[in-house]
Amino acid sequence: MAIALGVCETVPRAADKPVVVDTGTVLNLRLTTSSELSGVSQRALVNETEAIWRDANVRLRWITDNPSAETGRPLRILVTRRAVSASDKHSWPVGELLRFEDNSAIATASITSALRIIQGNPDRELLDLPAMHQYKLGIVLGRAVAHEIGHYLLESSWHARYGLMRATIDAREFADLRTGAFRLDRESQAHLAARALAIRGE
Repeated sequence: MAIALGVCETVPRAADKPVVVDTGTVLNLRLTTSSELSGVSQRALVNETEAIWRDANVRLRWITDNPSAETGRPLRILVTRRAVSASDKHSWPVGELLRFEDNSAIATASITSALRIIQGNPDRELLDLPAMHQYKLGIVLGRAVAHEIGHYLLESSWHARYGLMRATIDAREFADLRTGAFRLDRESQAHLAARALAIRGE
């Protein structure tokens, strides 16, 4: 069964100064999670998201205090129980990116949808210890968050044919700890590189 990784929407919001992110530098993030998400899951989420974007030469910095004028406005990451609306009954969206008219955005990830994915293989789940179950939950959430960060950085709802920015991914692959299939595709890498050159040329 295939699952949807995420969708993009635009929502009106009051104007504010946008943040320009250059690939090869730093993307500031502010993470807010439900209290039910364990420390194991949260650390796995952060580590998986960082590893995926490190390969694309983007370093993630998690902001815990109020952002300064130098750091700019961070991308908010919100992880909750709320399920993401599905376009059809055969897809399980895990994340979505909400864009606002002032160029800010919030990336969300659903614990409910991620649990459906890791619980989709009952035989495998019986072999998993509780800590491994929580670790897998964080990995799935981290991959969903990384996908939505991709939409944010690429400034597009476009999906690739392979890699991180695919629109749908098989549930077993999504929760597979051994897969290397969540790297950024070449087209997206080229787009980020072109943006970086354009920014440096200004």
